[in-house]
Amino acid sequence: RNKKVLMYCTGGIRCERGSAYLRSKDVCKEVYQLKGGIHKYLERFPEGFYRGKLFVFDERYTISSNNDVIADCRYCGLPWDQYELCSTQFCCQLVLSCPSCRKKGCTACCPSCQRKGETQDKEAFDVQQPKEECECTDTRARIPQDV
Repeated sequence: RNKKVLMYCTGGIRCERGSAYLRSKDVCKEVYQLKGGIHKYLERFPEGFYRGKLFVFDERYTISSNNDVIADCRYCGLPWDQYELCSTQFCCQLVLSCPSCRKKGCTACCPSCQRKGETQDKEAFDVQQPKEECECTDTRARIPQDV
């Protein structure tokens, strides 16, 4: 309870909600936020300490203020930081797969999706069917619902 918390988010909206939640639960002494989130920090300090790309929650997937590549291709391990959707029809995960690996057909987020992708019926694709969680998503640890 005597701790100070510094929160930062992409654009600051989640921080507003998160800091209000922490205050309502009385779990820390003080809550500070990076005003405007990382996005505003990148605009104000383009040569600052942030490296790599900032994940955003729209079709851009990432924005960048520098050319540092700090991620790797999921398959070969070479530096790569451009997300694509998993190639399995109904999976909603993003995957880092470099052009060389994509040419080889390595375009799925996990082995179970890769197997599904190799066997899925391209003719049976229904654009109305919702995205689903794949096995790798289903087995990941979940964020607790309450503090």
